[in-house]
Amino acid sequence: MKKKVQYICMIAMFIILGACKMKTEVKSLYPRSADSFVGDPMPYFDGNEYKIYYLEDLRNEEVGFHPFSLFTTTDFYHYQDEGEVIPFVNEEDSPERALGTGSVIKDKAGKYHAFYTAHNSERLPKELIMHATSKDGKKWMKQPEDTFEGDTEYENNDFRDPYVFFEEESQSYWMLITTRQNNTGIIAKYTSTDLTSWENQGVFFVNDIGNDSNLECPSLVQFKGTWYLAFSDQWDKRVVHYRTADNPNGPFEKPEHDYVDGAGFYAGRLETDGQNLYQVGWIPTKDNHDDRFNYNWAGNLAVHQLIKKDGKLQPKVPEKAYQNLSKEHFPQWELSVGETVIIDSQATLLEGEFQVNNRTKFILSFGEENNILFDFNNRKMSYYNTHLEDIPNRKPQTEMSLTTEQTVPFQLIQEEDLVVIYDGEYALSNRIYQSKEKPTKLTLIEGSLEVK
Repeated sequence: MKKKVQYICMIAMFIILGACKMKTEVKSLYPRSADSFVGDPMPYFDGNEYKIYYLEDLRNEEVGFHPFSLFTTTDFYHYQDEGEVIPFVNEEDSPERALGTGSVIKDKAGKYHAFYTAHNSERLPKELIMHATSKDGKKWMKQPEDTFEGDTEYENNDFRDPYVFFEEESQSYWMLITTRQNNTGIIAKYTSTDLTSWENQGVFFVNDIGNDSNLECPSLVQFKGTWYLAFSDQWDKRVVHYRTADNPNGPFEKPEHDYVDGAGFYAGRLETDGQNLYQVGWIPTKDNHDDRFNYNWAGNLAVHQLIKKDGKLQPKVPEKAYQNLSKEHFPQWELSVGETVIIDSQATLLEGEFQVNNRTKFILSFGEENNILFDFNNRKMSYYNTHLEDIPNRKPQTEMSLTTEQTVPFQLIQEEDLVVIYDGEYALSNRIYQSKEKPTKLTLIEGSLEVK
């Protein structure tokens, strides 16, 4: 049984007015609010629109941080920025000094329920699971009496990211929680019949990726007869993995290649409207907003539509968003080794067909120090924030597998300082500040390349 946490949070006794700023429309494939950045998204399809709650990274001087804020959309291009909907408590000793990832669900009576992490690194335990309710998904009332901490078998300083859904066969609500046991990351399972009291059902899934990483931001959805479990590894690769099963309790199988994008896309939660499956995450900014430095936490919202092909998931631009993008085709080119062409386009999306062989290597350059290497011998696409001649001595900032096909349906997306590649099987998301200022160049290094 859960353990109630005894404390009073006075702010929770009032209805939270979510409109801290005016609602605005944002037209973007990768939106964010004008003065903040998007952290872990918590998408929920309510039958009419996608409500994408997220941890808003304000990067200000407040004591607290990361309120829940909200985007709504029907097509993943036209968004309503609803602003802050669930605030943190701006006090050093509050359990809610920071809000952490959670999820939103609507019960059978139509009431919305948000479950989220309360985080304060100065308290013990550092993390708690909290509950809030709403009639419309925008104005919320916190329910502090429903707060609980991790059972003693778990590491309750790592006890977060609750993901809640209704499981039809058991006729109960399931909550999946990121935590630790026996010095490794696990996902714990709790169940409830009333969304108020939760019972520990033990370990749901154990880290199987060969390290002891936490399995952050889990989600579990059924899509076209298959159950998909997704989670992000907190260290090592820092990518969004997925597993498959025939029923929600598993056993879960690890695909040969178990992620669809590199480390430039994180905290991807799965959501479906029954007809389509999406992975909703974020593309990070970099330290000092400078290409020379590492990726950090939070950035722009990013959504992949996932299609099932040959037993695996493949990402693509969401179909409804694709219809709204400015698009052009690549010019017809047949490059010689060492030849460079300039890609001169104002369109958001460039697409075409690349004919390659097993020796083909080419570079997409965004200034001298930002290069994406496409290596069809090793089947890797890798982004290096360094000069071309330094690549052999450096590790890529992000990398991803390349399609095994010789004919590649290649898409290049450039929106503001974001650069995203789709090759028909995988995606590679990147933040490249120089892409706004420098011309995009394509250079053939080895092999053959024909662009159609």
